[in-house]
Amino acid sequence: MTRKGINAERQLVNLFWQHDFAAIRIPASGAGFKNYPKPDIVAGNGKKYYAFEVKTTTSDKIYVPSDEIKDLISFAQKFGCTPYLAVKFTKMSREWHFYNISDLQQTIGGNYKIDFNEDLSKGLNFSSIIES
Repeated sequence: MTRKGINAERQLVNLFWQHDFAAIRIPASGAGFKNYPKPDIVAGNGKKYYAFEVKTTTSDKIYVPSDEIKDLISFAQKFGCTPYLAVKFTKMSREWHFYNISDLQQTIGGNYKIDFNEDLSKGLNFSSIIES
C-alpha cells in the first residue's frame, strides 16, 4: 500500500466519523490474518453497515483484481454488511464514488474495471451512501 493509498483510506474514515458513522481502517498486513478476507474500511451507524475496498487513481480508469472483490463479498456476507468499491479519481473529481459490486464491469481477464467516463453514473456519491 502506498502512502497515497493509506492517506485516502484515512480521509474516508474521517469523513464517515464527521457524519456520525463509526469507521475503521483495516491495514492489509495484519499479523496472522493474511488468510482471511478483509476490506480496507468498515463503517456503520447502528442502522447501516458497510465494507469498502478503497482505490484511488490519477487515471480515468481503474482495474481491481478479482480476488479483492471476491474477498470483499465474502467478508460482507459473513459480517452482515453491504460491500462497496470506493473510488476516487483524483484528477477528474474531488469526490468519492461508491460502486455496488453488481454494477462492476468484469474484464475478459476476470478482473473488474471502472471507467470514469462510462461508469460515473453507476456510482453513488458520499451523501447517497450515508443517507440511503
